[in-house]
Amino acid sequence: MNLELYLNQLKENGYKRTPQRLKILSYFIGQKNRFVSAKSVMSHLQNDMCNISLDTVYRNLYLFKDIGIIELTSYNGENLFLLKNEINTHEYKFICTECRITTGLNLCPMEIMDTSLDDYFIYNHKFEVYGLCPSCL
Repeated sequence: MNLELYLNQLKENGYKRTPQRLKILSYFIGQKNRFVSAKSVMSHLQNDMCNISLDTVYRNLYLFKDIGIIELTSYNGENLFLLKNEINTHEYKFICTECRITTGLNLCPMEIMDTSLDDYFIYNHKFEVYGLCPSCL
């Protein structure tokens, strides 16, 4: 995963490269396809940037989400974030509840649903399966 690619995406959307954004993106790149919480991002950044606030972390995470750099999910009441890349482009995922690694699922549940929604306009959907990966069993 190329940091410059994500920094260019920021620039294309009119946002500056800041030390905080650089550190957050670098942290996500190191997570290798894992969902992470804002608190884990902050605790990692506090080693290098002792004056960063959780509010700053959240603002940047939601900015990244809004411009398509990361995606958001919720599990057990906690928001978790995942860096989008060529590996995890699937909208349908298995998420390990222990290590939070994700694996794309090669199916669309909408294709197997009955036709009870024929009269509805569906503009988006999401499908996630939670459990333990082979490493965490």
